[in-house]
Amino acid sequence: MRFDTLLEGSPAYGVLDAKDGVLLFRRSGHEDEFEQLVTQALTTLRDWCDVIPMTNAEDDCDRLFIALKEERSFDPLP
Repeated sequence: MRFDTLLEGSPAYGVLDAKDGVLLFRRSGHEDEFEQLVTQALTTLRDWCDVIPMTNAEDDCDRLFIALKEERSFDPLP
């Protein structure tokens, strides 16, 4: 899974630009595909991104927030 290909969206999900990353949102009727995408993102992207699944009132994962990890000026130096 490549981050840049996720930004293209698909019939299963749309993409919204957010201040600190991107938000993928599930499209109606593509619940299984989106769940597979979330699982794959959690296993392949988490080393270099913060991957945060978000749920709706029915406790279904319907959004996925992805933020690139980057050094911040307040992070301690190694």
